[in-house]
Amino acid sequence: MDPTESLIDEFHAQPAESDRRRELVASIGDILAKRPDHPAALPFLASVAADTEEYDVARVEATTALRLSPPTDAAHRQQAADALLAVMRGPDEDLCRQYAAMALGPYAEAPEVHEAMAAAVLGDEDPLVRDNALAALRQAGPSEERVEVLHQLTDDRSLGGEAARILRAWGREQAA
Repeated sequence: MDPTESLIDEFHAQPAESDRRRELVASIGDILAKRPDHPAALPFLASVAADTEEYDVARVEATTALRLSPPTDAAHRQQAADALLAVMRGPDEDLCRQYAAMALGPYAEAPEVHEAMAAAVLGDEDPLVRDNALAALRQAGPSEERVEVLHQLTDDRSLGGEAARILRAWGREQAA
């Protein structure tokens, strides 16, 4: 049996809000860091991240792993992006949404991810979701769509200065 499968089995055997669950998710995230397309680690982490009934701390750990170790395979990338989008669109507590927003950067080439980042940075009610979506947008790097979002954001009272700095760093500042 693959050690990852043993960790997943142990995860399911733990009480719902056990710190051991978070530790096991972190261990599986470490496996994903070594093998970004691990056939058991990636689907497991995506399912934990998207599961609204799961312990929030384990979900945060799963979204962090998906941010730090994005899969290289297109199908796996889409699976990870779909899980993060489910968190962003779901009825989740702010903490999970904050971490999911931060994790979107590596998946920004997918149009639905770009739309979720743009919506979050331009109008989410949680200021930390907005901040984290801006960090993800910066991490994703310049594209016409992302530059357009940043230009829209430059007049924003709280994030406008950072949007202008990103645009300058990308060599895409607005003409006066």
